[in-house]
Amino acid sequence: MTWTRHRPKALSWVLLLAFVLVIGFTIARYVGGEVAVQNDVLGLVLRLAVLVVVVLAYLRTGGSTTASKDGLVVHNGLRATEVPAALVRNIDEDARRGGAVAMLTTGEAVELPGVPATDVRQVRRALKGR
Repeated sequence: MTWTRHRPKALSWVLLLAFVLVIGFTIARYVGGEVAVQNDVLGLVLRLAVLVVVVLAYLRTGGSTTASKDGLVVHNGLRATEVPAALVRNIDEDARRGGAVAMLTTGEAVELPGVPATDVRQVRRALKGR
């Protein structure tokens, strides 16, 4: 069974606008002759850092969770993590986010993107193979 956390359209538009503004400001600044690129290394690095943060924020808002009798495949928007069923101790509700987390035998908690708190039972059933 698979659950997907979709990116909100409003967030997509805001991040696209931020991306365009940073690129536009950078181009206008260098084409206008205000500052030479060689003299503005720190400014260029900071603008690139802002763009990286914007892209990472966008990617992080998505994600998916797949549950089967073999275990969980959790994609947090940046990378996929496979968790074997033997490592999953319990699936609990996460009241802070209104979702679910997998408690592992190692003591770690893995957020399950896209899984609402109401579907915790379905995740448990999928892990048991029902």
